[in-house]
Amino acid sequence: MDSITFERQPQAETERRRKLVGQGRYTADEQFAGAAHAVFVRSPHAHARIEAIDTSEAAGMAGVVRVLTGQDCLDADLGNFPVIDRIGKDLIIPHRPVLAHDIVRHPGEAVACVIAETQTQAMDAAEAVRVDYAALPAVVGIVEALADGAPTVHPAAPGNVVLRHQSGNADAVAAAMRSAALVVETEITFPRLAPVTLEPRAAAARWDAATATYDIRAPHQGINEMRRDFAAVFGLPGTRFRILPGEVGGGFGPRNIAYPEYAAILLAARLTNRPVVWHGTRSESFLTDIQGRGVRVRGRLALDAAGNFTALSMAYDADLGAYISPVAAFAAVNNPLQSLTGCYAIPAAHAVFRMLLTHAVPTGPYRGAGRPEMALLVERLVDKARQRLALDPFLLRERNAIPPGAFPWTLPSGARYDSGDFPRLMRTARAASDWDNFETRRAAAAAQGAVLGRGTALFIEVSGGGGAPDEASLTLSAVDDRAVLLVETVTASTGQSHARTFANIASARLGLPEAAVELLASDPGTALSGAGSYASRSTIAAGSAVARAADAIADRLLSMAGLRANCAPDDLHLADECVLRVDGSAVCRLIDLLTEPLTEIGKVAPSNAFASGCHVAEVVIDRDTGVAVLTRYLAVDDAGVTIDPQAAQAQIQGGIAQGVGEVLGEEAVIDPASGQPFAASLMDYALPRANDFPDYRVLECNTPSPFNPLGVKGIGEAGTTGALCAVTNAVADALGGRDLPAMPFTAQRLWRAMVG
Repeated sequence: MDSITFERQPQAETERRRKLVGQGRYTADEQFAGAAHAVFVRSPHAHARIEAIDTSEAAGMAGVVRVLTGQDCLDADLGNFPVIDRIGKDLIIPHRPVLAHDIVRHPGEAVACVIAETQTQAMDAAEAVRVDYAALPAVVGIVEALADGAPTVHPAAPGNVVLRHQSGNADAVAAAMRSAALVVETEITFPRLAPVTLEPRAAAARWDAATATYDIRAPHQGINEMRRDFAAVFGLPGTRFRILPGEVGGGFGPRNIAYPEYAAILLAARLTNRPVVWHGTRSESFLTDIQGRGVRVRGRLALDAAGNFTALSMAYDADLGAYISPVAAFAAVNNPLQSLTGCYAIPAAHAVFRMLLTHAVPTGPYRGAGRPEMALLVERLVDKARQRLALDPFLLRERNAIPPGAFPWTLPSGARYDSGDFPRLMRTARAASDWDNFETRRAAAAAQGAVLGRGTALFIEVSGGGGAPDEASLTLSAVDDRAVLLVETVTASTGQSHARTFANIASARLGLPEAAVELLASDPGTALSGAGSYASRSTIAAGSAVARAADAIADRLLSMAGLRANCAPDDLHLADECVLRVDGSAVCRLIDLLTEPLTEIGKVAPSNAFASGCHVAEVVIDRDTGVAVLTRYLAVDDAGVTIDPQAAQAQIQGGIAQGVGEVLGEEAVIDPASGQPFAASLMDYALPRANDFPDYRVLECNTPSPFNPLGVKGIGEAGTTGALCAVTNAVADALGGRDLPAMPFTAQRLWRAMVG
């Protein structure tokens, strides 16, 4: 029996081509008929009291529809943004207003929203809004926020600490430290980072008075996260908010929440009874997008006389900014604890956390979200120990790595690793990186007046998780004499190739070609459960739900075909769009069984998986200028099971770029005296460029996870974590035992470190 030949291209190919030729549709492309335009008036101060706001001149200008202030938000009885607190009941949660009405607490905080017929008219009127501020003392930075007498960000949080938390066994760690043959320690400060997504934030909203529902289009990483936040602010059921689908120009973590500007646009649409759009600028993104990192970690590692790791202690301070973004505190505590002892069999560990407020834009999850910070702390301690012991970097790691046969492995923090083969990762990385011939390359660099350093990193990080179970709806039906499968989830794609990944999962189970599977844009009012695309969870969660639904449809097809063939369903299988017997003969085509659509909803509970890797980097530093250049890079990663090798490699490569940028250039600098950000545009913020990278290699050494039906592990953050650690260790090696300067390792800082 001949199978159907699909003439159309797979959805992933057509989407890729459409975006490459500029036909993607992002939020700023959304056209609502009769829409007014919004522009925000923002605070120039890091901390100030609002004495008065005069909107009279602005309100009378041409084209102005309305000017919203904090009073409008109070009149609408808008509430606080939600904060996830799964780490205890001691978290202090300050109120975050949609529009500030009494105190501003970071530069760029919105105090008014001007609505006008055109964007130009709204911009002109925004300049006419008069705000009288009484400047107040501001505090930025972790050390400054903890200092005696530091300005208070919120009265509810004396000392600017909103949470203290600890985990592990402090007594066991103290005893191990006392009896240790060697104790090494280090402290690392991670500067704030700007996410710099390709698409600046924007929103388009409308209000339907007849149904009392809101529609909103905004770049986001998950429908249900947006609904959660809007429901809390407006005090309404989440079903009253319809999240419109569309392309998203980058996520990286900061887009898994609803921002105050989005709530203001929704309110404006209701109060004006017309659609309202806001197109944020790149400078507004630098001012107000959730920033990453802003963390200080300190750690100690104890070793016995045989070089075995016996204990680890860690102190983790996080600068949350002026307000707590919904998942910031939870991620800053939970994620480091999931990989507290790295890839090593360390019997005792203890961690202490402090979450702090400062007069700066809030921080939150950014590619890695606590995982890279924890990994770098562990890997710097390991490298310091091997230097003290004069051991090969791989040898000490191999001696202390968790054995492949010991999984599942439970950490002192209670986290449970699923699978891994760390010795194989290291063997592969050593061979593929040409590690043993490094001295030849180092000598060649020295002859050119440069110093070459190499670094390796062995790391593991949690992926997956979430709140409610994830669901996927699959419908197989006949379309033009072809079997076509439609897939719907609530996991929004921000460039992760969901269409191909989910198609590969479903098509293999149903005997369909990839082109027969189409991933639908989620219905704005979808009732499907699940979380968004963050924490490297999409394939683990939504992919497993797709697999469950596809398996259920396959069972129905085989049962129907078994009746036709007078045999048991177990004697049949699906392939080439047909139902086949064991001998390969066809019972029927799939299309013959589809007298009506078959729909199944797959459902899986949230679960974690632990991706790991061993990365090797080489960095050359010019002795005269301090300029550092990445010359070689190798990534060996364990993704469990790779569903889409091309997408997996791209995810790792993109993560490497962000990790290298963090080590060698990126820093959202804030003036400590005034609290003003110095980095407010791409001219002030050192993003890495394509010519900053060599042709790096990405290899696989997978061990399937037993914690999910697909055996997969999330790798969206793996490149960033590996690069942060490997490149930092390479720079440390190039400096030859000198103290590392503050991150990022700019030319000036490296030059001073070498000459000092």
